[in-house]
Amino acid sequence: MSPPKKWKKRTRLGIGLGVGLLGAILLGLRYGLRRSARQQIPDDLSPAIFARRLCSTSLGDMVYHTSGAGAPIVFLHGLYPGASSFEWSRVYPNFVLSHSVVAADLIGYGESERPSQALSADDHASSLADLLLEVCSTSPACLVCSGASCAIALLTASRHPERVGQLILLNPVIPRPQAPSAPLGLRIAASIPPLGRFIYDATLAREHSLRAWLLKIGLSNPSKYSDEILRNLLVCAQQPGARHAILHLIRGGLESNVLSRLQHVPHPVTILTKENADSSPDRDPELIASSLPKSRTLKIPACGTLAALEIPDEISSLITPAIQNFPRWENVA
Repeated sequence: MSPPKKWKKRTRLGIGLGVGLLGAILLGLRYGLRRSARQQIPDDLSPAIFARRLCSTSLGDMVYHTSGAGAPIVFLHGLYPGASSFEWSRVYPNFVLSHSVVAADLIGYGESERPSQALSADDHASSLADLLLEVCSTSPACLVCSGASCAIALLTASRHPERVGQLILLNPVIPRPQAPSAPLGLRIAASIPPLGRFIYDATLAREHSLRAWLLKIGLSNPSKYSDEILRNLLVCAQQPGARHAILHLIRGGLESNVLSRLQHVPHPVTILTKENADSSPDRDPELIASSLPKSRTLKIPACGTLAALEIPDEISSLITPAIQNFPRWENVA
């Protein structure tokens, strides 16, 4: 008795899917085992007046750029392929005449160490606390951050309140299971080392993909696109080991209990959120503001993920009053 046609169809479908998955894995092995070429970090990653320094934290070496003198301000970039302190390079030079400015590359990004062992949100908070201890030893710092780095800054502030004076959060994102960073299929693929490396090398770190991301997500106004932005993203994304942090982010490795710890953040927090943001009851800026003891929310013009590069003048004008009056935030209208 021959098998039913329906069973045969399912068998062929199963075999086809298996062969397709095997082919993807083999491609991942073929391309994933190739050594990435090291490219020189662009000179315009930070302005010329900023000195490059190295902080040896408990979880790896962190590179930062610094200039100025006075109350310390630490700028932290968001988390995405090619991320680095370059994100804030059109904003932080405005404050060197009155403050000690530090623009850091988080571990796994930019010029900092890119370990194969991915860091959790707790690990990033620990390394940031080490950096603050070194560069802000005499007074607490004002943390200015964007995207998912806001969660790291908030976690650090809740655990080391003595090292932080205030926080300014630009379009904050809180990685958590209720808001996964990527579709389930991509999260699973990123968990398979050869396949994850293939996905990163063949798509996420390629010039055409980064340009498309810039034009669709990074910048809301295509006229703000520049080859300078793309070049900095591309070179940082293609540094050896840069994939580890991004694949870990895709897998959900930075999900944490930050929201439950916000009541332990006694510092004044300014939240900058887009006027054109979609309204929903679980948006991160509203969740953060409602959970903090002391916060205020300011609206910024329409912009993409890289607001500090797209509308630097508007961002600077909004954060200047808080920074100039730091730590007397209560006196700012």
